[in-house]
Formats: sequence, structure tokens, C-alpha cells
Amino acid sequence: MINWFVKLIKLSAMKKIFLFLSVMVIVSCNQEKKFDSFSKDKLRNFDPDIYELRDYNVKLVKGQILYMPIYSNIPHFMDSIKIDMSAFVAFHNTDFKHTIKLKRVQYFDTKGKLVHDFLLNGTRELSPLETVDFYVPYRDQSGTGANFLIEWKSDSLVTEPLVESITINTKMQHCVAVLSQGKVIKELK
Repeated sequence: MINWFVKLIKLSAMKKIFLFLSVMVIVSCNQEKKFDSFSKDKLRNFDPDIYELRDYNVKLVKGQILYMPIYSNIPHFMDSIKIDMSAFVAFHNTDFKHTIKLKRVQYFDTKGKLVHDFLLNGTRELSPLETVDFYVPYRDQSGTGANFLIEWKSDSLVTEPLVESITINTKMQHCVAVLSQGKVIKELK
């Protein structure tokens, strides 16, 4: 063991780099093999009845209108500038068995003016456990009070969807990020 270590120390810098890269390639190849079992083709269909826990106190609803804040540009008081942010809203259907329909996904600026209608061409249906997201680019100048109104409905009582937004700027020296959750402002039970 000591002889091997002495030989390693005597190697030139180029040989050490080559040896290091070779070891990294071998290790990474072995890591890829571990993830082969993560393949979707080996799965069988999802069966929601395999989950044993039942909570009959879970809130079930048929529809909601959600308010989702987005911070499109935030003030940086030290430099008297606004920091542009990109954002996306993720809408998760948390129900195991029922689809839900997104009826409206509208984006407003700080003054309450409609900026973009994401479902201008109709509704969007989400299968059980499906997620969809809506993106707001850096170039958007809708301000600190920008927001989404999201309306969804279901033909059945379903578990409440999870709706979150991530607003982020990674173009500065430091990353700035804000995570928000939607607030229910109207509900259909």
C-alpha cells in the first residue's frame, strides 16, 4: 500500500490529472448502471388502493379560484434598481383517481391589468397526479404585485390541488428566489 502511494506522489501533474479523470469516468459509468432500474418500462400501472392510510378528514372540493402572487421585478433598494425575475407556476392534481379541468389561468400585472391568458384556446384537463406549469420570462415587467388567477373544476369531489410558484433570478452574482403558494379566494364544494 505504501509503495502505491509513493508511486502516486512521483507522478507528473499531467499523469495525475489523467488518472483522476479516468477514475471519475469509471465511477460515473458505475453510477449510471444504478439508475437503470429507474426505467419506466419496468413499472406496472398505478393502483391507488395500495396506499393503506385513509384520512376521511381530508378536504374534498369540486372547484376553486386561486390567487397566486408572482414577483416579476423586485426593488433593490441599495442600488435603486429593479431586479428582473422569471417565474413559473406549478399546478399539481393531487387526486389519485379523478381528473380536474383548468378553466382559466390568467396573469395580471401590479395594477391588475391582464397581461397574458394561458388558456385562451380552451380548458386543460389534468389526469390524476399530473402537473402542469406556466412560465413567466425575465423580460416581463409586471412588477412586485404581479399575480395569477387560476380557476379549476372537477365533476367529482377531489383532494385539493397543490399550486406553487417559484420566482427566481440567477443572472446576478447571487441567486434570488421566492416560493409562494396559492390562496383560495372562492370555492365550490
